[in-house]
Amino acid sequence: MNLEKCLRSIRSLGWAITLGAAACSSPQATMQTPDAGSGPDAPVTPPDAAASTVTFRYTPGWDGVQSVEVIGGFGQSTDWTAPLVTLAPSGATFTGTATLPPGSYLYVFHIVGDAAAGTKAATASRYAIDPAATVFAACPMQSPTFSANEPNPCGQITLPVGPPPAMYHVRGSVTVNAAPAAGYLVVLERDEASSHHFFVDRVTTGADGAYDLTAAAGQYRVQVQHPEFESKTDSQLTPAALNIVRRSISTPFTLTADMTVPAAEVAFADYARFAPVTTAPPPSATAPTAFTFGTTGGMATRLDVYGTANAGKGNEIGDPWFSSPVTTTGTASFDGTFNTAQKGEAAVATGERYFWGVEQAVAKVSGVAWTRQSLVVPITWQ
Repeated sequence: MNLEKCLRSIRSLGWAITLGAAACSSPQATMQTPDAGSGPDAPVTPPDAAASTVTFRYTPGWDGVQSVEVIGGFGQSTDWTAPLVTLAPSGATFTGTATLPPGSYLYVFHIVGDAAAGTKAATASRYAIDPAATVFAACPMQSPTFSANEPNPCGQITLPVGPPPAMYHVRGSVTVNAAPAAGYLVVLERDEASSHHFFVDRVTTGADGAYDLTAAAGQYRVQVQHPEFESKTDSQLTPAALNIVRRSISTPFTLTADMTVPAAEVAFADYARFAPVTTAPPPSATAPTAFTFGTTGGMATRLDVYGTANAGKGNEIGDPWFSSPVTTTGTASFDGTFNTAQKGEAAVATGERYFWGVEQAVAKVSGVAWTRQSLVVPITWQ
């Protein structure tokens, strides 16, 4: 049966799925989507099929994990609201089994606990896609990770389960002024073209500045975060005293074998040029506002202005609400109107606190480039 006929046959069941080891899908990860007439996460189960046992595993690369749960759509009344199974720790790995009929199911891991989260170490919570997932689909509306903008990916598992996928290493290093940088948080994210980037795992750089993560074949990116990224809010940091970036994000890369990511340089020397900047209270500006930030080495730079929709949730900024055209002059102007898809308001509001900073594009090395995001400073408009 050719691929087109195979897919037509499968879609007649209401889903585009992968059955056992049958190859309607390619070896690469693909985003599967339901037909409009089917439930968003209803598993496909052949009639009178015998149930089988599946083992879920997750090995967090960070310390302090208290629990790992499997949350998903398994044809049960508790889908997406209660765990299918809570994985038990065995050394560094959390494992657990469940008995399910043959079919395809969507799921994510819910993980609680993070030693890097400071006072919230025991309760810090996140969701992760399975590093061993080679097939994924958009998380449905019932999922706690559903996104109406760019779809977040859920892992897709098909029973009976075939052989485990090959796992590959993503290695690299972090430097400060070319010296090894210990204690930096390095996140591996799934970053397929058809979905939003999504957490896979995180490790901390050692004394040599190196890191090592593993995942199945797919498209990924690496995010390097400063050591206090999880434990302090943006307003608790003093950029000019730290002289480092907030985070650096790699361009997406396809993982089909072990690979080494070019080193991420996290020193940042331009905070002394930032204006407008004052100590508390934040500077009060008028729009349009001229910003000065310097551009070390003539690096391509954007001005970013952030809202505080995430205030009280750890880090106080997310994606920028305004991003300027690229400049190499070290200056940019902002007229008070937000321009990105992530904006929470059309324009600045008088007296409301915002943040601003810059992002810089680093030239590609071995096919991978970095975007360096500075720490941010507060600002209000009068």
